[in-house]
Amino acid sequence: MRDWSLDLFFPTVARLPTTLPWRWAARRGRGESAAERKQLLQWLAGLFARVFPQASADQRAQWARAHLAMLAEEMVDAMAFHRLGQPGGPAVTVQGVEVARSLLRQGQGFILVLNHYDRLLTAPVALAREGIPTNVLTMPVLDNPDLAAAQSRFLLRKIRGYTGVTGGKWHTTSEGLRPVHESLRAGQGWVILADAWRPEFGRLRGHAFLGGQLNLPTGIERLAQSTGVPLLHAATYSRQPDRLDVVVEALSGTPRECVDQVIQRLEKDVQARPWAWWHWGLWDQMWQPSADLERAEEGHS
Repeated sequence: MRDWSLDLFFPTVARLPTTLPWRWAARRGRGESAAERKQLLQWLAGLFARVFPQASADQRAQWARAHLAMLAEEMVDAMAFHRLGQPGGPAVTVQGVEVARSLLRQGQGFILVLNHYDRLLTAPVALAREGIPTNVLTMPVLDNPDLAAAQSRFLLRKIRGYTGVTGGKWHTTSEGLRPVHESLRAGQGWVILADAWRPEFGRLRGHAFLGGQLNLPTGIERLAQSTGVPLLHAATYSRQPDRLDVVVEALSGTPRECVDQVIQRLEKDVQARPWAWWHWGLWDQMWQPSADLERAEEGHS
């Protein structure tokens, strides 16, 4: 990402009237050069060929283009959360909002589980429009040494815009979890991503996923277990750059079973719309093929 795209282009484009910014971003991308874009598209199509060998070359190329378009549209979202679901911004429909509203009326805290799928933060924004504020817990952001200065500035704008709309706090794991525990017990909602991943994560659990195993952290289930709060799941499905559907659903069972349901839903969503998952760049780090699992099990037998 070029600094000028983060500092100037997306913040400026996001202020343009109507839904032009999102439609423009879908065509233009995130600011890559033509050569960079071509290389990215080829790499994505090659990865899709490995994971979805039954798909045609044309289908894999379309997925690659849609993936880059979705990421660019989300960058406009990041500078214009206040416009989502409002006149002149992308239209947003919500199913299942009563699930969260009922918990709020009861003074019951909850964890809203998301994945890095499609324009994911539309879901908590949509809930805020319905009078349901949420906080969000993420990995370290501004103190992440891997981020360039322009990326940090962009994320700071994103955080300010997001919390301004959702009415909650943006808290990172580096700041400690005690405030999160206290807030959940006090009846507040928290947004946490189930498929967040970093190479230094230690407590991981495997989930069946696309013929292999996806290794993900267990923090959500441990937090839910210790606080006793229920878990909800929300997913966003973009139908057009300026038309999005949000689905909120209750999860049942133990916290572990709830997280399993979330990843099972993610697997189905990725099978249906591979382009909408963010984490293809981490595929070889997060995912193990079945053959590797079988060899590992044989080695322990």
